[in-house]
Amino acid sequence: MTRAAVALIAALVLTLTSAGGARAGIHDFRGHLSFGYTKLLITDAPGGSMSFGGGVDYPLREDVRVGLDAAYDLLGSRTVPRGSLVANVDYSTFDFALLAHWTPQSLGPIGRISAGPALVSTRAQLSTSGGGAAFLDLAVDDVVPGAQLTVTLISRHPAPVRVGFEVDSRVAFRHEENWFLESIRLTFHY
Repeated sequence: MTRAAVALIAALVLTLTSAGGARAGIHDFRGHLSFGYTKLLITDAPGGSMSFGGGVDYPLREDVRVGLDAAYDLLGSRTVPRGSLVANVDYSTFDFALLAHWTPQSLGPIGRISAGPALVSTRAQLSTSGGGAAFLDLAVDDVVPGAQLTVTLISRHPAPVRVGFEVDSRVAFRHEENWFLESIRLTFHY
């Protein structure tokens, strides 16, 4: 976990320091906030739930930016019976991603495409009234590498605040079973 986090931060610092030089300043940073719905696509996944995200980015060229994004997803819960015992399992993720953002000029309503590596905290938390040891195989508390691809439907025209929709696909590369996440969010770019 520590090596991946250090590598992610080092890559961002190197990119930002080599990108703008003397011509870029603090006013070149942009940000966005998003909220919506995320679904976890794994075996016996819950129904999905709320998702919150945000990020900040910096220009490399006129049509390419680079930045950090963070997202928190409440993925829902499920009830698992085993004999006379029952457990609830609550799923969630928290991730940081280093993303390259491209602004295409000829893809219709698609105003931004973002992709890059991520560091993902995956959690499946148990809640039982007794016999918790029978459900330990369902518990998850990992920090693993991941990847993210986001397509944003938003105007390309400059404005103080632009509103759009983003469709997001993420994967967390876990040892037992990869977690695939699909999101749709309302987004505000400023």
